[in-house]
Amino acid sequence: MKMKLCYQVATPDVLPAPGVTAYQGDIDAAFRRLRECGYTGAELMVANPAQVDADRIFSLSKQYELDIPMVCTGEIYGQEHLSFSALDDNIRNSAISYAKSAVDLAQALGAQINIGRLRGEYVYGASKELCRQRSVDGLREIAAYAGERSVIVALEPVNSIAINFINTTGEGISLVREIALPALKLMLDSNHMYIDDKDMLQSVFDAAGLVTYVHLVDSNRLYPGNCKLDFASFIAALRQTGYDGYYSVEVFQRPDQDTALEKSIEYLRPLLES
Repeated sequence: MKMKLCYQVATPDVLPAPGVTAYQGDIDAAFRRLRECGYTGAELMVANPAQVDADRIFSLSKQYELDIPMVCTGEIYGQEHLSFSALDDNIRNSAISYAKSAVDLAQALGAQINIGRLRGEYVYGASKELCRQRSVDGLREIAAYAGERSVIVALEPVNSIAINFINTTGEGISLVREIALPALKLMLDSNHMYIDDKDMLQSVFDAAGLVTYVHLVDSNRLYPGNCKLDFASFIAALRQTGYDGYYSVEVFQRPDQDTALEKSIEYLRPLLES
């Protein structure tokens, strides 16, 4: 069985920055490096998906024999400062529009999209009920839009250091079940789980049947194997639940991106091929 391991790559619309959790620079060179190292897929990190040349990405994916399993929307929030819970309607409407563009890009590439920070959070000075409703309504609209296009939306619980809404796996499970649209699934991120879940492995079993995608990243948000997470047990638990989808490395590019790229697969390959 082919190992399903990808590494996050920034598309040209993402401005270079040390906080971007993706391989940055020329995208042709990035895809070539992933292929040289033995990855089987490339996860895209986008900021303005309408600007991404889907035909070029598709061509490069075929040239380097890399799947494109996911379009990650984190920098729509991080770089463009857009979210579903924004109180300014213009900002919120832009967030919805960008998310739909991400769905369109994913449809063209046969990928999923994730919704992490883009869903927004509780805004200081506004009622939690209002912020939650705007966020949930936005997520519901995107899931419906994606479902019409046969695209999966992966809701990603994000740790409480980064945002203050839907931080634990349990909260993610509850929201997926509340919205109850077929296109809306759950994704897991080992670092977010380490920070906010009481028991990571129990969370994996709690989420059985809902998980569509997984980020592998160590406890310090750097490449797997450099700190203290037990990835062997984490991956084993996912397999016990029947998960057979893609795993992706989404990490800060330290000490440099080529080291992170190489160290990640060096550590993960034996776990995923066993």
